[in-house]
Amino acid sequence: MESVCPKTGDNYVLLDFKQFCEEIRNQVEGKLGEECEASIRSVVKNNHTEQTSITIRVGETNVMPAIYLEAFYREYKQGTALNEIVSNVVEIYEKNRNPWPNGLDFSFEGVRDKISFRLVNCKKNSEQLMNMPHVDFDEWAICFECVLTREGGSVGAVRIENSMMREWNIGLQELVRLASENMPRLIPPKVEPIEEVLAGILIARLIEDDGITEDEREEKTKEILDHILDRKEDAGIPMYVLSNCLNHYGACAILDIPFMDSVRERLKEDFYILPSSIHELILIPVSAAPGEDRMLEMVQEVNENEVPEDEFLSDGIYRYGTLRKKICAALAIE
Repeated sequence: MESVCPKTGDNYVLLDFKQFCEEIRNQVEGKLGEECEASIRSVVKNNHTEQTSITIRVGETNVMPAIYLEAFYREYKQGTALNEIVSNVVEIYEKNRNPWPNGLDFSFEGVRDKISFRLVNCKKNSEQLMNMPHVDFDEWAICFECVLTREGGSVGAVRIENSMMREWNIGLQELVRLASENMPRLIPPKVEPIEEVLAGILIARLIEDDGITEDEREEKTKEILDHILDRKEDAGIPMYVLSNCLNHYGACAILDIPFMDSVRERLKEDFYILPSSIHELILIPVSAAPGEDRMLEMVQEVNENEVPEDEFLSDGIYRYGTLRKKICAALAIE
């Protein structure tokens, strides 16, 4: 199919996604040499969504980074050249080809202090949950992962499956106990006013923008901070974002009962929990909250228009006082 490049205005033949993936695979193998073996794979992600990745092996290594190709295809359709995309894929591979130079110990003793929680939608993950240890919790499922620190300090996570639990010869309650102990240390929870979170996102984008000068960056940063301060003063509904230090499956922070109780003490009252995604939740003090029907509309509108399918958690709203009892019952906390 012939198309017009948005960047140059030139005509070119647009590859469909399957052809694009195969061409990327061929060019990556050509760029990395004879020892390179690249494969295109379909990966089932959260909420039974599928993504396509290229996995790259060079030599005898057992570590094969998976690089997802959908975003690259969107860039390609906007006119980014294939050779530029291939270079970016190879650069990502080179940065992640050996994240654990000393190897990984997946024995129980090797991972017991790395086990933590994940929180997902139960219905949308019903097939995956058949192969994963989990605790049913309202419309959610409490799952488990190993949080692994890579060379250089970045963090990755590997979900725990039934086969791993059988190999370790442990039960579900042991996983719950370890995750409850480890999570506050591995991925500490955090609560921030929503205005500060938005400011952080905008400033991070400025830092990554190579198209502006340092003076322009400083000026725009000041404008953002001034605007956020004005919004805080004029805000009608105080909202807070609950997540963890990695912003990775941060909704599981609600399982840290001591931390959640400290939030309630800080707010001096109960609060509503509005699921924003698997990565964060919105908290609204009860005294400042609009009606529950309005909050339900807010959650559903955001889920429908803003949240990617693989990050969806729930369309419901919850009050912490009630939810706390359910969490304690699910995790058998006294």
